[in-house]
Amino acid sequence: GHGGDHTHEDNVHDAHQINEDEIQVEFCDNTVRSAKYTILTFWFLNLFEQFRRVANFYFLIVAVVQLCLPSPPVSPFTSVFPLVFVVVVTMIKQGYEDVCRHRSDREINTAPVNMLDRDLGDTTVKKSKDIKVGDIVLVKINETFPADLVVLCTAALSGKGYVMTANLDGETNLKPVFASKLTKHCKDAEDLCKLAAGQIECESPNPDLTKFTGKIRIGNSSAPLSLENLVMRGTKLRNTEYVYGCAVYTGRDTKMSRNSKITANKFSTVEKTMNKFLLFFMGLLVFEIVFSTTMKYLIGIDLETPENCNELKHWYLGSVLKIEALQITEDFFSYLVIYNYIIPISLYVTLEFQKFVGGKFLQWDKDLVDEETGEGGQINSSDLNEELGQIEVLFSDKTGTLTENIMVFKEASIRGRKYKYDELLPSGSSPAADHLDSSLSVNTDDSLFDPNGSYRDPMDENEIVEFLRALALCHTVQVGRTCDHMTGDSAAVSSSGAYTRLLPRHRLKSLLTPLRVAARTLNKDSNMKQESRGNSLQPSPTEEVGSSDENMGPPFGSGQGRDNLAFEGDQDSEIMYNAASPDEKALVEACLKFGVGFSGEQETAGGHFLHLTETRAGYTSKRVYEKLQVLEFDSTRKRMSVILKNLDTHEIVLYTKGAESSVIPRCSEGSFFETNSHIDEYALVGLRTLAVATRQLHEDEYQHMQHNLNTAAQAMEDREEKIRKVYDEIEKDMVLLGATAVEDKLQDGVRDTLVKMSEAGIAVWILTGDKRETAVNISYSCGHLQPHYTLLDLTDQTSMSLGQSMSLHEDKLTHAHADADFALLVDGTALTIIFSDKEYQKQFFEVSIKCKSVICCRMSPLQKAEVVSMIKNSDKKPVTAAIGDGGNDVAMIQEAHVGLGIMGKEGRAAVRAADFAFPKFKHLQKVVLVHGHWYYYRVALLVQYFFYKNVACFSCQLYYAFFNSFSTQTVFDSVSLTLYNICYTSLPIFLFSLMEQNLSKEKLLDYPGTYKRHFRNKLLRWREFFLWFSQALWHSLVFFFGWLFFWSDSSNKGGLNITSGLSLDQVSFGTAMYASIVTLVNLRLLFQSRSWNVYLVLSIIGSILFYILFTFAEHSVSIPASWASAFLGYNENEIGGASVPLDSATYWVYHHVLSSMSVWLFTLLLLVVAISPDIIIRILRKHWGVFLNRKNKKMRVETEDDDVFSMSYTNKAYLAHTDSFTNRAHRDSRTNSHSNKGRHGGVGSHSISYSNKVYSTEDSDRFGKKVGSNVFIDSDGYSREQNNITTKL
Repeated sequence: GHGGDHTHEDNVHDAHQINEDEIQVEFCDNTVRSAKYTILTFWFLNLFEQFRRVANFYFLIVAVVQLCLPSPPVSPFTSVFPLVFVVVVTMIKQGYEDVCRHRSDREINTAPVNMLDRDLGDTTVKKSKDIKVGDIVLVKINETFPADLVVLCTAALSGKGYVMTANLDGETNLKPVFASKLTKHCKDAEDLCKLAAGQIECESPNPDLTKFTGKIRIGNSSAPLSLENLVMRGTKLRNTEYVYGCAVYTGRDTKMSRNSKITANKFSTVEKTMNKFLLFFMGLLVFEIVFSTTMKYLIGIDLETPENCNELKHWYLGSVLKIEALQITEDFFSYLVIYNYIIPISLYVTLEFQKFVGGKFLQWDKDLVDEETGEGGQINSSDLNEELGQIEVLFSDKTGTLTENIMVFKEASIRGRKYKYDELLPSGSSPAADHLDSSLSVNTDDSLFDPNGSYRDPMDENEIVEFLRALALCHTVQVGRTCDHMTGDSAAVSSSGAYTRLLPRHRLKSLLTPLRVAARTLNKDSNMKQESRGNSLQPSPTEEVGSSDENMGPPFGSGQGRDNLAFEGDQDSEIMYNAASPDEKALVEACLKFGVGFSGEQETAGGHFLHLTETRAGYTSKRVYEKLQVLEFDSTRKRMSVILKNLDTHEIVLYTKGAESSVIPRCSEGSFFETNSHIDEYALVGLRTLAVATRQLHEDEYQHMQHNLNTAAQAMEDREEKIRKVYDEIEKDMVLLGATAVEDKLQDGVRDTLVKMSEAGIAVWILTGDKRETAVNISYSCGHLQPHYTLLDLTDQTSMSLGQSMSLHEDKLTHAHADADFALLVDGTALTIIFSDKEYQKQFFEVSIKCKSVICCRMSPLQKAEVVSMIKNSDKKPVTAAIGDGGNDVAMIQEAHVGLGIMGKEGRAAVRAADFAFPKFKHLQKVVLVHGHWYYYRVALLVQYFFYKNVACFSCQLYYAFFNSFSTQTVFDSVSLTLYNICYTSLPIFLFSLMEQNLSKEKLLDYPGTYKRHFRNKLLRWREFFLWFSQALWHSLVFFFGWLFFWSDSSNKGGLNITSGLSLDQVSFGTAMYASIVTLVNLRLLFQSRSWNVYLVLSIIGSILFYILFTFAEHSVSIPASWASAFLGYNENEIGGASVPLDSATYWVYHHVLSSMSVWLFTLLLLVVAISPDIIIRILRKHWGVFLNRKNKKMRVETEDDDVFSMSYTNKAYLAHTDSFTNRAHRDSRTNSHSNKGRHGGVGSHSISYSNKVYSTEDSDRFGKKVGSNVFIDSDGYSREQNNITTKL
């Protein structure tokens, strides 16, 4: 349990006590630790992790064996040096990364915080890591909360504050928090110190972000605590001057830390395949060792036989070889030392550096930089670079990812009648004006006419005003300013300033001047007087802007209290609305433009008061409402309500807004059929809808509800359920006022990106919490769903019907035409049933994998991750990617093979959790189709090439064994074995893997289908692997037996291997062969590369020249005799001169090899013979591929359907064709022309035209060129008008 009887500064943190054993008596500190090592543990843990790799552990064993052998065939340096090099380089890289983590941790842990010191009676500055459970912390505006705190008091009298939770859920909207009722009266540290000893009981630390229950005790009084009293670590204080809170969860116990689960390390497909290749070579190595050891004791010429029991026939071979266990073991390990080089130890370190440096290219890509923020691509896990080129299924969040999360008011349905945006503007307003400006004029004579000149029924106007009042009052919006500073402790706001300061100063003059003129005219005529309301903020017609009224009554008369009215502190700051929901903000902003403006909320000792300023009638009037109760929105009720008292009429009214499915059934009066019909029409074009209702309450009804609500709020168990029942009792028998339609704008380039993802063969799944209609139509508008797709519906299913529905869909998919395309729609309810049954999961996968597009609606964040996991772990195991922008997408992002984050304006939870991040969804094109393709191609060839070059070189060791009686003799010297992978052949392939572009950026973007070429790890399949392996064997055979033939010619005088009268011996044989192989494996990259560049060419030439020069120098080195006797064990008496060669076996050998013209010519001949098959295969592959492409293209042209569907389709046009759209179809003008020529006849067609009401979802640049002001020519060759779109089906 969390808590106990331990106090800290008189504030006890206790658990909701279940039993004594569960009480937590010790709490963790507030230190953040993301680093993996300390200075002491780094050396041991890092080495342990490195040698957990199979390859590193294998080479460690080889090095130990080589050091233990009494007479190793080659120097132990050949194994020890490469291993040490790889391990040290990796340690430096991982150590640097951990140092960066330590710096980040130190910055967080040492951040200054203000903590209450009871002894001083004031706050003191301490470090964030010093916060302990029970400490009282002061957080000021724009500061981040350092721990999970229970709010004790705020700058507002009501104890209300606002926080931004972008770090938790990616949302930049402000959310309200409230101080405890027992402590909200405190205003400073002195007041808090005067409190009696207190105690907080709460639940144990848990990751649930949606629930918190507890209780606070001060003296003999107690009060409940809920989620609205808790501020979580990582959130930021906004629009509130300060907050005092008591720390309840610290460090790893905070909800943010509890949600940051440590996921298993992700491994790319390439790395998994590479491990399989490694196992193959280990098996090959064991076979070579066993084979060679066996052959040595079967056919060795130095074996002990009855004929040579005393001495060998060939006396120079030494003593007779006896078959003994110790000798066999020694030979076994000697062959291990000789043959182990076939496994490339430098592959891992080269691959790590390639991924690290290659990742920088994505970060440096200027095409991924957002012009607004200046941010570019970001890589958090370079280990998964190549996985970007293997994505088969993409899971995408909708809000904030596909859409901008910017809501725009479009239409409204009021009492059964539809109103467009410009029809709701007050008389005299310009429909095109985005804000009120100097062109605004008030003409009372035409107040009954809308901006289009149509007559406006006064009864309709009353209904509109009532509807707008409901929207302007039913919310949790706060009035703020762009400078984001509060002046709540400043002087009280004057009455006349409440409305005038709602807009910037330069706009107020243009707005209020005509209003005063109109008001004066009205007063003189005395025909129409302003309605004076009890506590109205109405200024007199002659009153100057900003004047104050000293005789104001409540709620402003006292001048005391705090408010969030829009008042003018900074002359240049612009007032703005801050809301917890972008929908609310859009609705309140629209109401302001429609003449019913929310002026702000004032908090006084007498209560909370909401102020409206109405200008629709041509003059300004003020209304004041006392806010009695807010019934907050929750995902179960799907609605919110506010209970207000009109101070003019003293009537109590309830306003409710929410999902139509939760509001309309609770209404007893209103235009149900018309409103439902309008909501369906709005949903069809992708608009977000809310239903609005109201109810008049009697005083006794409200008092009864208040009593029940207080009782439910005190409950420690099932508190939410009991409160919900009280809400349900009051939210009934309402009058339906209408519905709103708000557009969630798509991000730029979303449609084009999703279309290209589909063309690339990537199945896109949209996972959203929105309702079915909105999800479907957003999918249509963004190109995720195409009109010719057949939609398979799995929504509104039960456990009984789900299996039958999936079987029907499966049959439909099985018997469908090859060219038919399908899409699947499923909701959270159906997925809950599917997750619980393995058979359902298999059936669902079989259906979904055959669909081009899948939409999952009404989903929770947990279900998103479960869907990703189900598809990822299915039988076919496709490579998955998930993209999102908020904290609610983190689980999905971490679950997928590749996590992609969209950089929000301030939220960074998804970015931190993602493997790759970029500013906009449209950047997904470049990241996946270009960088992903290049990454995979480069890394795949890097892996294949490393194995190829080792087989090409070190297979010669096995061939040589057949000619040296399997005597564990090496054909190459120790230095050559050591430097082959590290120096002679590493740089060209490294640069190749960084810069190779088999296809240009333009081709990859213009032809997304090329992305499919590498699906299912095509370049690393066993077929490709054995092709490379065969080429390597061919090259090794050519060079070994070619040079063997060259050496075998020595029987004739003046043969090939004679230079300067001296024969080239065995060491020269190995040196010539080695030089040829080094040259070939480097030149091989020139034939493999599709895009030569100066760096690659220079690196190949440089590597060959480096080998020549280094070998020439190394074969020339001699050391002083004294050094040789001191360090190399030479006997001074046997040294015949002042110096001795560093290596007597190789001394001056390369000079003799290079001095032979026949060696140079024969090397060129062998290079041509070896590389010829590669060139021939390359040419045949290219021309055969071109021939097949031409043949396929010709077949497509012959069978291509001649009917065309314009990409500029609309949702409504498609749904009207399927007879699922009714109301608007009757209102719009529609023409249907039918022909009996058939769909594929080429003459007849079925066309549907819609006028006026069509919502275009794409600009002209994507699909055609502009010919006139309204007419466009599509790429398909027919014209369409902007306001009259003809869609060919």
